[in-house]
Amino acid sequence: MKRITYTYFLFFVMVFSVSSNAQGLGGLGGLKDLNPLKSLTGGGEDEEVLVMSVDEAQAQLILALSSALGDVLAAQALIEEAKGNKDLAAKLNNSSAQMLGGNASNEDIQGAVLLTRDTSKAQQETFEESEEMADEAKSLYAMALVPYLSSVAKTAALAEPIANFMNASQNQLKSIRNPMEIRKLKGTLETGLFIGKNVPRLIVNLGKSSVGLLTFARKNGLDTSAADEIELDIEME
Repeated sequence: MKRITYTYFLFFVMVFSVSSNAQGLGGLGGLKDLNPLKSLTGGGEDEEVLVMSVDEAQAQLILALSSALGDVLAAQALIEEAKGNKDLAAKLNNSSAQMLGGNASNEDIQGAVLLTRDTSKAQQETFEESEEMADEAKSLYAMALVPYLSSVAKTAALAEPIANFMNASQNQLKSIRNPMEIRKLKGTLETGLFIGKNVPRLIVNLGKSSVGLLTFARKNGLDTSAADEIELDIEME
């Protein structure tokens, strides 16, 4: 009984506090638009949340993509090491470090997207050739399975935020009448627009290469049970 009474007391205090704050903000209408993630999560029209500025949405998207790509690049590096391509493996690891370091430039990010794309295509060809793995390569391929599938799933999760960002940016551009302001905004959103143009296709290619990697690994007798548990929510074309 004491616990119930205390709970109601806390509830009363919270309601009183919110009501007081609402008065200082012009009533409950002053609490409108306090969720900074709506522009990336696609909140409904009835939600009283804040649509963050498009440049803030771009910054959040770049941060999430950098983390996902950093993981993909590191996993791709393991595969290249298994293939004996040490120079490319080093390049992939360097790009991964840039993405995960938190200070990648816009050029670094765009370069990482293209590097991931090109590497994915080349590795998919290797998987389709289905040649027998050398014994020394098997351990590296085995090490790459879970990180690769996990990082691809992490990247695939950005499909909806990317679509929402692109819609928001296009709506913002359409709302501007001044040509100079349009050019300025496009310059500000250059990296986000690049992501919107290139990453959706990259996600599909990474999904295909994930399937190819698992098939290739099974044909060479590798244990894929842990990687099989990772779900990839990707629509293959």
